[in-house]
Amino acid sequence: MKIRVITPSCVKGEMERISVHPAGIHLMELKTSIYPLKISDVNVKQANVIKQEALSVGADAAVPYSVLNLENKNVDVIVMATLKQYRKLALKFSQQVFGLKDLGEEMLKTIERYNRPVSGIKNKKIPEKEFLIMGILNITPDSFSDGGTYFDNVDAAIQRAIEMQQQGADIIDIGGESSRPGASPISEEEEIRRVIPVIKGLRGKVSCLISCDTSRSNVAIRAIEEGADIINDIYALKRDEKMAQLIVESGCAVILMHMKGTPETMQKKPFYDDVIEEITDFFDERIQFSLDHKISKDQIILDPGIGFGKRIQDNLEIIKRIREFTCFNLPLCLGTSRKSFIGKIAGNPSETERLPGTIATCVSGYINGARIFRVHDVKQMYQALKLTSEIYNC
Repeated sequence: MKIRVITPSCVKGEMERISVHPAGIHLMELKTSIYPLKISDVNVKQANVIKQEALSVGADAAVPYSVLNLENKNVDVIVMATLKQYRKLALKFSQQVFGLKDLGEEMLKTIERYNRPVSGIKNKKIPEKEFLIMGILNITPDSFSDGGTYFDNVDAAIQRAIEMQQQGADIIDIGGESSRPGASPISEEEEIRRVIPVIKGLRGKVSCLISCDTSRSNVAIRAIEEGADIINDIYALKRDEKMAQLIVESGCAVILMHMKGTPETMQKKPFYDDVIEEITDFFDERIQFSLDHKISKDQIILDPGIGFGKRIQDNLEIIKRIREFTCFNLPLCLGTSRKSFIGKIAGNPSETERLPGTIATCVSGYINGARIFRVHDVKQMYQALKLTSEIYNC
C-alpha cells in the first residue's frame, strides 16, 4: 500500500486515471481546494450570520472575539470553504436579510477571478495571453540599471525596441524620467525631448504595443499623438490633475501603480502595518477615482509597485500574495527586473547580474497570478515564462 498527496490542480486527471465516472469527477472536483476569503467591514449581525451559515454547509468562518460579545462595531471575517460549499452558501445568502443577499454571488465571482487571472484588456486590444512581456526602454542618463545606454541616441533606442519585439516583447515601455530611489524630477520639456522622438520613430517599425512611462499629461498627449497605446503612470493619476481627462479623451490604457511617497522619498524608512491591505485599499480608491472621472474599467491595469516605497519583506510578500489582487478582475503588472532587493537577498550582485533573481521573481509572480511582466531581459524572461506557463497549465 502506497500513499501520496496529490497536487490539488491535478486531482481531476488522477480521478480520470482511476476511471471515476465523469459525473462523479464533476461533483468531487469542487471539493479539492479550500478558498479562504476575507470579507471586510461587516457588522456584528452579518458576521454572526456568516459564521452560522458557513458551519451549516460544513465550512467555517473565523470571526473576531468581539463578535461573540456582540460588540456594536464593524469587523473582518475569514470564510474557509470549498467551491461546492460556497455554492451552497450563495443559495443560503440569497435568502438572507441583513444586507447579505448578494454576498454569495460576489464570493463565487471572486474565486473565479482568483482562478483565472486576466492579462488582456479590451480597450486597446491588449491580447489575453498566458503572459505578456513589457520590455523596458529607459531614455535617461541615470536610471538605476540601464541609465545612459540609450540616452541621446534615438537610433540605438529604436533598434533596441525592435530587438525586444523580436525576442518576445508584447509591449515596449518608454520612459524619460528616472524613478530610481532618490531620483529628482526633470522638467516637462526635457522629458518630452527624450521620449517623443523615440516613440515617433518607433511606431511604424513595430507591431507591438507602445507604453509611455510618464505621469505628466502634456508628455502623455504628445506620446499618444505619436502612437502610444498605454500610459504607465507611477503616480496613479495623482501627480497631474489633467491626466484622468486625457485618458478618457484618448481612450488609451493606463497602468495605476502603488507608490508610498515619491521617488525622492519612497525608500526613507517605509513602513506598513499590512502591505497587502494597504495596496488593496489604494487600488480600490484609485479604481473608483478613475470610474468617477469616466475612465472605463476596460482601460485599467494594476501594478503593486515593487520597490516603490517597499522594504525587502514587503516586496516578497507582494510577490507571494499578488493573486489576492485578482479580486479587482484587472490585469496585474509585476516589475521586479534587476531591483535592489534581489541584489540584497542574492549577495549583492550588480544590476546587470541579477537576471537569475529576476527570473525567480517573475516565475513566482506568474504562479501567484501576475500576467504582465516589466523586464529588461526580454529574451531570457520569455523563455522562462513560456516554460513556466506550459508546466503550470499542462
